[in-house]
Amino acid sequence: MYTISRFSQLCKMSARMLRHYDKEELLKPVHVDTTNGYRYYEKSQLETALLIKKLKEYRFSLPEIRTILQSSDSTLFIGMIHAKINEISNEMSRYRQIITEMHEMIEKNEDLIQGERKSYDILLGMRNEIRVVSQRLQINIDDMDKYFDSFYDKAKESIIQLLSVPSVIFFDEEFTPDHCDIELMIPIIHRNDEKISREWQIKKLPQKIVATTLHIGSYDYIGYAHLALEEWTESNGYCMDGLPYETYLKGSECDCHVEEYVTQISLPVIKKEMQ
Repeated sequence: MYTISRFSQLCKMSARMLRHYDKEELLKPVHVDTTNGYRYYEKSQLETALLIKKLKEYRFSLPEIRTILQSSDSTLFIGMIHAKINEISNEMSRYRQIITEMHEMIEKNEDLIQGERKSYDILLGMRNEIRVVSQRLQINIDDMDKYFDSFYDKAKESIIQLLSVPSVIFFDEEFTPDHCDIELMIPIIHRNDEKISREWQIKKLPQKIVATTLHIGSYDYIGYAHLALEEWTESNGYCMDGLPYETYLKGSECDCHVEEYVTQISLPVIKKEMQ
């Protein structure tokens, strides 16, 4: 048997890391001396240690590695490898997009510190009274498209005629991507004989004055559009008369680049009373 120091030299892992793997039940010593706590490893465990190193290089988490080590199912292992390949491929695509944007920033000679703030045209108009089918949800923001698709499928099953694309109100005071409190709404043609799912409600949005603008591009920078609406509202003698909502006119369902996404942001407003 090998002491932890010698085994550490053989597998090129620190003794501290080996103790951590023992705690995580990835690589437990075959013997621990009860008098002094010294850990001992067998020669056969070197293969396991090197496999752990390789799986870490492949970006597997420790829980994933534990699953692999504790299972003899080769089909499961191959499936996890394919899933990790897809994950890394998606990450590489994001990195390529970041590199492209960085090159574009250099070519446009943009201010690399301050960045470039887009300008937004603000329109003021009257939103007529409309009926919508809505659902209040607490979801991971990355799953929103799945809920959109499910919403359309259930509406079709219930023979509800949708009039437009979905809108979303965000209720959270701060951005919590893994647990967003939202309301999903889509305008409809309402009939009294509709059989609506218990998950939904049909409600009437009253006539209101709304300030609107269009954001073209990634959702990462949509905050600039909200800021532009708030600044316009304040400088033109209006105040907010409800929460803003985003209407997704063109998005991932169009299979287009994120820079081609089109989102309308609407802010209900009311004229301030004269002092």
